[in-house]
Amino acid sequence: MTTAVLAATVFAAAPASAGELTIKRTCNGVVTEYWAYSSRTLAYTQKTGTSCAGYAWVRVKTNGTWKSWISSPTKATIKNSTGNYQASQHKGCADCTVYTLYP
Repeated sequence: MTTAVLAATVFAAAPASAGELTIKRTCNGVVTEYWAYSSRTLAYTQKTGTSCAGYAWVRVKTNGTWKSWISSPTKATIKNSTGNYQASQHKGCADCTVYTLYP
């Protein structure tokens, strides 16, 4: 299994900024992509292919503490309206590389 980052972009969005990342994994010679997104109120990892069995995983950091991982076969989402997310972490399987985004 090979894990590679295709691109990482951080850009401004109104009213808060957000981070985005595309993670690519190759399983049995076929690429599965995972889209990662992070803002002050929303974080998600979305699986966009089916060649890899790994779930989409996400967790957020609030008040200096990393919260528990959330996972889903297709899209793992954490959101709130208070806008206190300091960062988010994303991965494409339980023991895959972890990528951190900052809103």
